[in-house]
Amino acid sequence: MVETFKAKVCRHFDIRPERYDDTVLRLTLYPHARWLVLFKAREWLAPDRTFVAEIGELTRWRGFAEVVANFQREPQNRLFWRQSLRLRVSVSRMRVLFSEVWGETVPVDAKPAPPSIDEASSPLTG
Repeated sequence: MVETFKAKVCRHFDIRPERYDDTVLRLTLYPHARWLVLFKAREWLAPDRTFVAEIGELTRWRGFAEVVANFQREPQNRLFWRQSLRLRVSVSRMRVLFSEVWGETVPVDAKPAPPSIDEASSPLTG
């Protein structure tokens, strides 16, 4: 069975799986945004928590760019507070953490994986 990023993080930092979300969130938030965690700003951090959870499910770095693209397209990330003031997770910090834990460097210019043959031929995708 292939190990997920979440499992690798838990092993790397010697933490229980239920601590994954909070640990990765704390490590990847911009430093000036970490105070948000103290206030349990669940709604505010919802896109960040989703991003952290989706990254945790990856079993190889190739899916990283697609998860990042989805996070960057999140409508809440267009808000002034999140975009201009950067009160959110840093994709660069996530890339560094992913590379450190995975043991391979995630290319900065990594492109989302092309659709599989099944997806490309699906009537739902165009």
